[in-house]
Amino acid sequence: MVEMIIVAFVALLLLFGIIQFALLYNAKTILNYAAYEAARVGALNYSHPLPMRLALAQKLASLEPVKAVPGDSDYQRLIDQQENLLTANNASGDPLFDSIACIRRVNPPVQSGHWKASSQIPEASYAIENDHLIYRDKTPQGSPRQSIQDANILKISVTYCPKMIVPIIASTVKKLMLLDYYNADTDKLEGWKVTQDPIDFHKQCYENDRFPMVAQAIIRMQTPVGKYGFKDTDCQDITTLQSQLGTLSP
Repeated sequence: MVEMIIVAFVALLLLFGIIQFALLYNAKTILNYAAYEAARVGALNYSHPLPMRLALAQKLASLEPVKAVPGDSDYQRLIDQQENLLTANNASGDPLFDSIACIRRVNPPVQSGHWKASSQIPEASYAIENDHLIYRDKTPQGSPRQSIQDANILKISVTYCPKMIVPIIASTVKKLMLLDYYNADTDKLEGWKVTQDPIDFHKQCYENDRFPMVAQAIIRMQTPVGKYGFKDTDCQDITTLQSQLGTLSP
């Protein structure tokens, strides 16, 4: 009986871990496709953060279920899930999307030397031109140094935190991962809840029994690139739509 108790605990932990890993693998597969869709929509819409968020939320809706309404079709349920992801608030009152998903524009960088004043791009004062690229000057500019052809390649990094729902595994992963944010002094642990500031994106995910994962997508721009308010620190701190819509000067 003693041996059974010891072996059963280890076996259950292993079994639950396999189930949770399978769910996370499924979420990562969906996230890879969602990141591609967000990049594709961004390439057609000046890399505007709002269309990319809408495309990402649409593909991630199946991973964020809402309470079913009798009589609703599967399609209507997905629409409800998408709207819930974009409009609902979490327990702290912040938008749900901002607390579980984030889009960071890796390329073109904010320091690119190809930004020019423009009045043609929605909600952006500066842009990188997209027409006649084959004939434009290929001299590298900015930091990192790159040609205007390379600056017209959109690369995004999407971070998403799916819910860990398997008992024991969720709390175990949460405790182990949050230990990385503390020193060896156990007095800084307060009910396994992070109290230090600033609270970054991954830390918030772990606090809410979610597991952060990252996917990237690359696609060539089909429109000029709007500068908007993308920053290198996006997805490290909590990133909001309002912050990414800000207009920055070169």
